[in-house]
Amino acid sequence: MAQNTCIAHDIPRYTRADFTALRASLNKLSIVFIAQNYYTEEDLEALGCATPADLEDRLDLMRDHLVERASVANPHIAEGLRNARKSAKWSQVALKYLFLAAEFESSQPQRQDALTAWLKPRVSRHLRDEGIRTLEDLLTLIEARGPTWWRPIPRLGQGKAGALLRWLQTHEKTLGSLTVTGTQQAPVAGELVPITLRASNPILVPLEGMRLPRELDGHQGLNRAANFSLIQAHNDLEAVESYLVKFRAQEKTRRAYRRELERLLLWSIYKRQKPLSSLLVEDCEIFKDFLATPDPTWCGPKASRWSVRWKPFEGSLSPKSQLYAITVIRAFFGWLVNVRYLGGNPWVAIGNPVTEVALHPMQIDKALPEVLWSALADSGGYLDQAILNAEARKKGQLRLAKAALLLIGHSGMRREEAATARRENLKKIQSHNLYELSVLGKRSKWRTVFLPSEAVQALEAHWRDRGDDREKNGFILSPLMIPPTDQALRKHLVADDNEAKGFSIDGLGRLITRSLKQVADDYKIAMTEIEREILATRGVHAFRHTFGTLSVAQGLPLDVLQRVLGHASLQTTSIYVQAERQRSIEEIGLLFDRRKIKDN
Repeated sequence: MAQNTCIAHDIPRYTRADFTALRASLNKLSIVFIAQNYYTEEDLEALGCATPADLEDRLDLMRDHLVERASVANPHIAEGLRNARKSAKWSQVALKYLFLAAEFESSQPQRQDALTAWLKPRVSRHLRDEGIRTLEDLLTLIEARGPTWWRPIPRLGQGKAGALLRWLQTHEKTLGSLTVTGTQQAPVAGELVPITLRASNPILVPLEGMRLPRELDGHQGLNRAANFSLIQAHNDLEAVESYLVKFRAQEKTRRAYRRELERLLLWSIYKRQKPLSSLLVEDCEIFKDFLATPDPTWCGPKASRWSVRWKPFEGSLSPKSQLYAITVIRAFFGWLVNVRYLGGNPWVAIGNPVTEVALHPMQIDKALPEVLWSALADSGGYLDQAILNAEARKKGQLRLAKAALLLIGHSGMRREEAATARRENLKKIQSHNLYELSVLGKRSKWRTVFLPSEAVQALEAHWRDRGDDREKNGFILSPLMIPPTDQALRKHLVADDNEAKGFSIDGLGRLITRSLKQVADDYKIAMTEIEREILATRGVHAFRHTFGTLSVAQGLPLDVLQRVLGHASLQTTSIYVQAERQRSIEEIGLLFDRRKIKDN
């Protein structure tokens, strides 16, 4: 099928009659009155407005376009204008600012304009998902990535990309000339075109988007070992990639280490202008200070790794995060010495940042109170009420969230364990109304957790939504629908064609947190504001802690809880005892306070 390459809105051209009619419309005059008093029959025919409904649609589009234009001209009024559009209540001040937008030359786009002011919604939405908000962002992305800039962007395609380029070139007078050069090999969707890191033009890209310049790639680094190297890395980037291969079976660890090493590599090239393998103790001390106060231009909100908005930092690092970074880097350099890539490890001379040792290193205070957990998870509870209140198309998604919450909250599983748990490992225990489930946990160790029948019933409801048989093998939890794109498939655990697809670890987390917020925002459900706040702010791990604290409160022996939770040390499990003790103190304190109030 040919791709629809219509990417831009038709250029709006408004007459004096249009502005008069829009003002009348915003002041609630009848659209029939407006059509009869502000336009001739010839005007309406020329505009393609055969009916009053057509004219109303035109005025609505004009209003939205002027809101975008006025918001660009004065960002301080953007929120007020959008609120007025949403509520359909226009003050005289709002109308004044709206019509000032007419002073802009509406036929020519500007670099600072929002994409939504000029591009069709489906196109601007795809670009917005990549962090592109303005035409300037788009121009920067195209110039940085070259001819194949569009390939990592899902559902854009070569046809729409070509139409975009032609549209941008048509408006070079106001947008500036666009230079697209290079012969980069086309990447597959979700991958980056490698960019050579040059201090003269510091473009921030993640590890997989880096290419090192010959003079700074470390092939002749000052600290390179004289002996034969045990790895086939010819430069520092290849050495980093060789190290990360060690953790290919530990995806969470690999991603964390990659983040710290790509920060160091970018800093070494851009800030010190020297190879990683030439860093000395003095350089390491400077990087340690950089971790405490990173360059503000290196910080930004979380974005896709192939987005032009990607940044190495989200903000300043806490002392604990600084310590983690230095620990990772020190271990990496130690490995490079052991495999004879480097002659020595300068990080052994670097002291650790001072950090406070928390009394309770785990955030077990995030656990739900027993009353709220029961109100949420029990039959007829908040989750069931939310499912009942939801639109038909959203009920299955909430049943999936309920299955995931009961799976974790009744077993104490970790998020990554729940995402990879398989149905063939779920067995009924004949002598009890329980099920056992074998899961692969930390340190690649298998352990057994136990589920009550209500958790399995929730899972079976989810399987029915998927159209699966009870005896079918595969992942316990799976998305109800996965778009048939390479990017979407890579996000999930792809099995063979006869199995359902599982969740990515982050994907499962987002599902649960979104669903909890949906329950909290459902005011048809009678709950306190404190309960709503708790549900709206809790993450997935809180339900593992909920299982731990409630198990201790109900008398489960610590050695049993240790095995079920998969703790390596009984000392870690004992933290739940301390938490339960603190909770008991607080509850008893409240009891006596209530008695005093009653006596008085």
